[in-house]
Amino acid sequence: MPATPPGSGGFSKTRTVLLSAGWALVAGLAASLCATLVMGLLRLLAGIPTPVELFGDFVLKHIDVGTFIRLLKLTNNSKAVPLGQALLGMIAIGTVLGWLYALLVRIKLPARGYRPGRWEWVVGLAFALAMALVATILFWNETPQNFMGWPYTPARVLTILALLLDFVVYGLVLCLGYRFLLPKQPEATTDMAVAQRRQLLARGGVVALGVGAGLGTFGAIQKYLSDYTVYDGMKTAFPKHIVHPITPNNEHYVVTQNPVDPDPDIALWRLELTGLLNKPGSYTYDELQKLPSISRAITLECIANGENDHLIGNAIWHGVPLRTLVEQHGGAQADARYIAFYCIDGFNTTLPLKEVLEADPLLAWNMNGEVLPRRHGYPLRILIPGRYGEENPKWLTRIDFSPDFVNGLYSAQGWYNGILHTMSRIDLPYQDLVIRAGDVVPMTGIAFAGNRGIKRVEVSTDAGNTWKDTTLEPATSKDSWVFWKSSWQPIHAGDYTLMVRATDGTGEVQTTRRQGTVPNGATGFARVKITVH
Repeated sequence: MPATPPGSGGFSKTRTVLLSAGWALVAGLAASLCATLVMGLLRLLAGIPTPVELFGDFVLKHIDVGTFIRLLKLTNNSKAVPLGQALLGMIAIGTVLGWLYALLVRIKLPARGYRPGRWEWVVGLAFALAMALVATILFWNETPQNFMGWPYTPARVLTILALLLDFVVYGLVLCLGYRFLLPKQPEATTDMAVAQRRQLLARGGVVALGVGAGLGTFGAIQKYLSDYTVYDGMKTAFPKHIVHPITPNNEHYVVTQNPVDPDPDIALWRLELTGLLNKPGSYTYDELQKLPSISRAITLECIANGENDHLIGNAIWHGVPLRTLVEQHGGAQADARYIAFYCIDGFNTTLPLKEVLEADPLLAWNMNGEVLPRRHGYPLRILIPGRYGEENPKWLTRIDFSPDFVNGLYSAQGWYNGILHTMSRIDLPYQDLVIRAGDVVPMTGIAFAGNRGIKRVEVSTDAGNTWKDTTLEPATSKDSWVFWKSSWQPIHAGDYTLMVRATDGTGEVQTTRRQGTVPNGATGFARVKITVH
């Protein structure tokens, strides 16, 4: 832009560039804050995921498990902090984009009037459409989620429309705000003092809009975090080292990917059966509960359940067997090799269809005689015996019969995607228990091998040199853990290493190979070090 000659009423090139750049940043910040407020309101009022959440889901599917674990260890608040950083990053990008807008519209200063010209509207609208298109393409796999329970396809449509609205608000505020903020050429018929007041009011209005949007966003964030999933990673309760055969609902371990779990509106929710099924269909909550249903004890174990750990629990689940549902819909077609489960919160997992049906999964709406708790997947979750908890998804909304494997969060990161390993645990005695030579010490614990069952449990009190059989309690069901018990009477004082091993129902002994939980699930014999006085 050539410099304006002195006395012509225009600004110099340097002054124009500096003023345009400065006010462009202010307009970009105000536009970003307004768009962020709209995102927050849509999330709170309509359950539509924000671009920040979509970005988080996208990133988690594009990092390996090692990076994921390292990120978890960087902060005590492994969900809210990264989302907060992403939000600040998004606001920063929106602010800096004000420069690009100013460069494209190239308004000569001082500007004439407060009404944006046609080119300014075109650029603002182009910004909105471009950002919405990029977000839709980038987050396409993440868009079919809605925390109020809208089904898969309507959820995707709502998310895309929300992205468009978010960025249209950004474009409008950027276009109007930038024009309002720029210094103006006074009209010949307007008093200079009146023009200056008008300029001050216009700038104050843009600043007030930005501040108000910022405060509104802060309030929306506080409301969002008031429902934060502080129970994530909660282990099954273990008071006085006593394990209940049936774990109470409020004591059952909980793991969730969400900072805030879904709160479905049952009037919106549907279970859809799609893909290579002879008769696809869908069910409301009431329709589902009218199907033939059963109750069954099924133990759930997290893949992060380590040696002698408590990310495992057993409950009585009530619902309809998946096999019954498939049969009512005419069975799967010959080309269906996989079954994919999609959830309200965007989580999905895919498993081999034949293996899943052989495991006889249960679509459960009831847990221990109560309506399925929200944190355990209300209104519906699937229980697949023999699979780790991560492959027993909650908040289920869609079951798709597919010829191909569909990557989900855990499979994309490289977590183990097979049947769970046989495990056993020592609950009594524990390391800090005071034991004296000659005492008769009760030994108790659990063993679990999914739907393979447990045939035998042995314990050793000499670090695995010798073994003896324990007594097994009857299992609650073929899919539940087994309690074992024995006793030990140490004759001499000293240090002892107690160990336990289980044999599953197929006759395979628990592996001796010790490995941690990441990424394939823990294996090896549990051990407890005891000092006898």
